[in-house]
Amino acid sequence: MSSFIKKIPAVLISIISFLFIDGCRKDFSATAEHKASYGWEMYETSDYLKSKEWFSNSVLTDEKWKDGYNGLGWSYAKLLELDSLDTENIGAIRTFHRGLIQPKDPWNSTDVHLEILAGLTFAYHAKGNSSEAVKFGSALIDSTLIGINPSRWHSWAFSHDSTLNYLDLRITMASSYFALAKFDSTHKHLKVVLDSLGSSSLLINDYTTLLGRQKVAQQLDSLQKVLQQK
Repeated sequence: MSSFIKKIPAVLISIISFLFIDGCRKDFSATAEHKASYGWEMYETSDYLKSKEWFSNSVLTDEKWKDGYNGLGWSYAKLLELDSLDTENIGAIRTFHRGLIQPKDPWNSTDVHLEILAGLTFAYHAKGNSSEAVKFGSALIDSTLIGINPSRWHSWAFSHDSTLNYLDLRITMASSYFALAKFDSTHKHLKVVLDSLGSSSLLINDYTTLLGRQKVAQQLDSLQKVLQQK
């Protein structure tokens, strides 16, 4: 019996316990927060179908629960269900946009808004929409600036996957700017990645020739692979 209980996720145990204790007095209904919390437990075990189901239930319970849309968007993205605003399909992009306009969740210490901005950056980049990827990536960076003259950027990391952080965001921004032929911005984001990794690779400065741009593209691809392996 004890070994079985150990296998039950903590959030589900708390829901069951509350139901048992409080059952004699009134009916218990799991809140949007409870459902989203369990959704994240499923997400962190890579069970994205289950997490999608629980996050869907979360926003059905409370259509303003921001973290429910956050988790649902990331679950859609992991399942490669990427939609766009000009289609009727529901997927990561529409879901993130719905979450973006919701108020901050009470009692939630995670900066859900930043995670939604990151989700939109990655989703639009995956869809090949570089302009929107740059738009939301820039919004995330602007939201984390500290101080003025000069301002510093507070590093970002996804609270439900520590391997996904500001370096992934920066390389995505660099790739998006490169696709838009905005090479000064490409160079700036590439430099942040190389400096942060302590890489011995030289930052390529030649954007004027075809050969130079080919080398930049190769460097972008190489760094993306390095970050995927971290």
